[in-house]
Amino acid sequence: MIAPEIIESFSDLEDLQENEIKALATLAEEERYKPGEYIFQEDSPAAKLYLLLEGRIEMMMATNAEGTQRAMVMTVGPGEIFGWSSLVEPYQLTASAHCATPVRVVAITASGVRALMTMSCSMGYRLMQKACQTASHRLRATRVQLLSTIGSTGA
Repeated sequence: MIAPEIIESFSDLEDLQENEIKALATLAEEERYKPGEYIFQEDSPAAKLYLLLEGRIEMMMATNAEGTQRAMVMTVGPGEIFGWSSLVEPYQLTASAHCATPVRVVAITASGVRALMTMSCSMGYRLMQKACQTASHRLRATRVQLLSTIGSTGA
């Protein structure tokens, strides 16, 4: 369990009620990673929702069928949430999270979050709304990066 104040400090979770924040805190633990480590791999089951406290994460996607080549599609910085796939079926990760620096995160058990969302439709709605907004912003950022890559290759 972590202090509820840590979860409360994330702007994407500011709409949650005090009891909802406390419930999330009981499902959470702090994790640390070294530069070069992967927190999770693309196409793996999405078991946790992550809140980035310190460091920088590079979200990587496979660029070949074997998954041996990857491209960075975006970065995640302190105060951001990642691993939103853990809230949306089929609960499968759509990118790999690579640590560009030393990283400290809050990891929240996704099955517990989904159970809370089922018990509180209001909480579930607000979290899904944030997940959709984040997915939309990240899709837009990925498109911009893709277009800049295409433009630089002369294609």
